[in-house]
Amino acid sequence: MDMHAFGQFIAENRRKRGLTQLQLAEALHVTDKAVSKWERGLSFPDVTLLEPLAAKLDLTVAELMACRRQESAESKGVDEPMQNLLTISRASVRKERRRSWQRLGAVLVLLAVTAAVAAWNALIQRDQCSTSIYLKETVNGVNYLYIDALDGHLLRLRCGDDIDFDSLQTGYDGYRMEYVWNQATHRGVVFTCTATGWPCYTGSIYTGSIDDSGYVNFIFGYTTLQFRGENHLQDPYLEPKGRVFVCDLQFFVDNLETGEEETVLFVRGCLNHTFADMDGDGELEIVIRTRWPEKPYTVYDMVNGEVVAVDWPDTVLEAVREQLKCIWEQ
Repeated sequence: MDMHAFGQFIAENRRKRGLTQLQLAEALHVTDKAVSKWERGLSFPDVTLLEPLAAKLDLTVAELMACRRQESAESKGVDEPMQNLLTISRASVRKERRRSWQRLGAVLVLLAVTAAVAAWNALIQRDQCSTSIYLKETVNGVNYLYIDALDGHLLRLRCGDDIDFDSLQTGYDGYRMEYVWNQATHRGVVFTCTATGWPCYTGSIYTGSIDDSGYVNFIFGYTTLQFRGENHLQDPYLEPKGRVFVCDLQFFVDNLETGEEETVLFVRGCLNHTFADMDGDGELEIVIRTRWPEKPYTVYDMVNGEVVAVDWPDTVLEAVREQLKCIWEQ
């Protein structure tokens, strides 16, 4: 069946009846755009509209299907209207199938999005705990705190509006925090952070004895800076399992007047350390290799008479990395 011939036949008989496309559309409860598509040969009407369409154009369904008025039964081909009806019926079925697949596709997309959102939300966790702050950082005007996530990672928390960032202290001062974080990205937002007034050590309580020591000359102006590694503990998170140990490092000098040790720097739970001129000023700094993949190195230097962390580089020179290798890596 010729779609264009069918459309022209509808248009001719509509005009003979003195109907506009809009009037015909309203009579059939469709849009005038649908009528326009029929008459331009772009689509067939739905098979359920054939009878009311023929009646509105003062035609029989057979005449509408044959695309011509018939004066007698002898003048028409009996099979032609039926073939045309079958053609329109097939077109309607194909159209409905396309709509069904589109609806099914939309449902599947919606289900996939819903599942993805549910899975992502399952990773979001709300916590409150007493902990210490390992690092404060401001990036592009946004303040962040780093705390131990207790799974071998540092947790990066963006400070909420009610956090007094400047008053917070790094080290082992305890803070009571409320925060939400994503277990996949180890990032989140901290809403409250209140000092508890007592020191807080996150992770395991380390016990043990001094088992190594050494001496480095002329660090931070000291004639002799001693250091010792103590409280070695097997780290349960780092590979290879059973071979990686972290320890506390104490850097100290002897007070000749009192005969007692004076601690210059104490670093808890690190992998190794070395001394290197990291800023190119001709003087050595202490370089710590941490156990956190997010912040693998910390550089300590003397600032205003106090040894503090001045940098947390993501990488260091190859020569420094070699010095920071642990026994199981060598």
